[in-house]
Amino acid sequence: MRQTYKNILMWALYAALFLLVIVLQTVVFGHARFFGVKLSLVPVCIACIAMHTGSENGALFGLIAGAFWMLAGADGGVLYILLLPVCGAVVGYLCDRYLNRTLLSAFLMCLMTLCVMQLALFAFRVFLGTTSFAGILSVPVQIGLSMIAWPFLYLAARIVRKAGA
Repeated sequence: MRQTYKNILMWALYAALFLLVIVLQTVVFGHARFFGVKLSLVPVCIACIAMHTGSENGALFGLIAGAFWMLAGADGGVLYILLLPVCGAVVGYLCDRYLNRTLLSAFLMCLMTLCVMQLALFAFRVFLGTTSFAGILSVPVQIGLSMIAWPFLYLAARIVRKAGA
């Protein structure tokens, strides 16, 4: 019974962390543009959570988070529902099999997730005609600015995992 309670507590805290990230991204930094781009904190959050939960749980959390984010009206929401589970599964698998769960691994996994998500979103926007290839220079800026949050989200996900372990 105690293990079930700790597991429920862990997932509830992960959900609260995800909701906090959504509030930060949409309300606090929703209209602010830094160097012409907006912050993208959701992929960083999913990568940090998937690092600590493994590939299957990371993919499931990515699917639920992507669906929630899409239903909340995110720009390019269909891509989130497709790519967040894939990124969660890959990050969880790499951390289960090959990497230690350290700050360096978190940096690499968050960077990989942001690159996949932002490049796919940029290609989707080019396909739809809402932007041109000249805007490709904004993608590295957005990735770099969004990476500022990775140590904080990694430490929060680690604390939650220890509370649920």
